[in-house]
Amino acid sequence: MKSESKFWKSIKDNMPDVFFTRLESWASPGVPDVYGCKDGIMFFLELKTSTKVNKAKMSPFQKSWHFSHSSQGGRSFIMHQHLEQRLICVFPSSIAISIAALSPKYAPKSWVIPESPAAWAEIQDYILHSPLLKPEAPPV
Repeated sequence: MKSESKFWKSIKDNMPDVFFTRLESWASPGVPDVYGCKDGIMFFLELKTSTKVNKAKMSPFQKSWHFSHSSQGGRSFIMHQHLEQRLICVFPSSIAISIAALSPKYAPKSWVIPESPAAWAEIQDYILHSPLLKPEAPPV
């Protein structure tokens, strides 16, 4: 099983009270991997895993989707599982256009793996209730 597939399974197993749908984005490049909903709060997750590389890589399509979605007040996040550092980092999509920001060093929130049920509850709470910031326009 690929790293991202294992990460997806871990998310589903540890947040069982969230309604999740895994999305296939072959029809529309840039659309995140996962749609979630709990208590009327809808969100998207882009899943990233890395071993040695310290940054989550995003395609231009992904950056554009996250920028546009967050510009309209949408709730979406990039979840980066850094296997070597044994971290899960969660980034609001409003910073997705800044590649440098998508490293554990700049993560607004991160949790050590293996995660306890309390850590997963924190991750879920962060995704559902963290304040959303509007992204800054990309440099021209």
